[in-house]
Amino acid sequence: MMCDVGLPCDYNPSSCPKPPPAPERKFTTLLLHCWQREYDKRPYKNFQFRRLDFEERMNRKYHCLRDFRVIVRYLTECHKMHSVSISSIVISNCETRSMRELVRALRNVMQIELKLMKLPFEFFVMMRLSASVWKVTELSLEGTPLSDLDVGMLREFLLASETLLSLNVNHCSLTQYNFCMIADGVYKSKTVRCLNASRLLGLHLSLDTEKMVSIIGSLLMQNGLVELTMQQCEFSAQDMEVIGEYVGSKQSVLRKLNLASNVIASDGTLYLMRNLAHGVRLEHLDISCNSIGTHGGEWIAKYLSSCRLLQHLYINYNEIGAEAINLILLTLKKPCKMKRLSIYGNRFDARTAMILRRLLDSEVVLHEGIDVSYTFDEDLNDYRVVPWR
Repeated sequence: MMCDVGLPCDYNPSSCPKPPPAPERKFTTLLLHCWQREYDKRPYKNFQFRRLDFEERMNRKYHCLRDFRVIVRYLTECHKMHSVSISSIVISNCETRSMRELVRALRNVMQIELKLMKLPFEFFVMMRLSASVWKVTELSLEGTPLSDLDVGMLREFLLASETLLSLNVNHCSLTQYNFCMIADGVYKSKTVRCLNASRLLGLHLSLDTEKMVSIIGSLLMQNGLVELTMQQCEFSAQDMEVIGEYVGSKQSVLRKLNLASNVIASDGTLYLMRNLAHGVRLEHLDISCNSIGTHGGEWIAKYLSSCRLLQHLYINYNEIGAEAINLILLTLKKPCKMKRLSIYGNRFDARTAMILRRLLDSEVVLHEGIDVSYTFDEDLNDYRVVPWR
């Protein structure tokens, strides 16, 4: 290596002493108190912990033992929490004492969210043993993998709980085999009225949707479910014929049905809308991303005016042609009962923009009630549809 004056230089950058590593910031309950003031208001009753936010703030990796004890200690000190949301942490089965303290700290919490977690079987056993004293009404395990043993113990918890109203096991690696245990727990539960079991897996075989629909039908008729979410479950048009019969039954109390990201197509839309026109309860229907096409959109337009209680309809990204979208919009009359209509992701034309302009300007539909709007395009010299967020 030569220096600037052309003389030999012995300088070696790699041999320079490295600066000492910065000491790790100590994680304490005081920090959690300070962070809670950023997202909550007095009196502080809503706790949340996100692992990604923690690592960004602390500039280090999360420690599954030491940091978990701090979280448990904080929850133990705060006795009046209304909701607790913890995301993306691993609970070791070696931390039996901390798990026991966590379960005890959650005793009076109404809303519990354990998202993208890794929970040992012992945690579910402790949940079951504390079911009689837990006051939880909403339990969400979204994204937390559940084994067959976990599902079995969760079923026992559902049977023992006297307060649980809503269960979310969305993307929990449930299969067509252990879903039956969850369904049995919900079926026999005295209180559960809302279920989210999206993304069922077929495991080593194709998902038997006929069997799943039969189970869901029993839940709708016998359990009295008010809300049901079954996204990404590979339901087909034939399955909608069965679900449609339960939705249209006078005995059904279902008010919200979310079947987004399935493959019900146009025939499935016909079965749903035709029965929905005779139903007396359903207020919210989400069939987005179902490839219902223009023909399915025409079925919606035909039966929409007969669905007298339907207030929220989501049909985004369904490849519906502009002519069918126009027919759907033309069914909206004053006074409009529709509180939310989502149609973005389909096809529109200039006539769609003109119909939309008339509906919005006359206040038949309010801007907050629809996810699209209109604008004048100087290049086209005409109105066109634009998204409204």
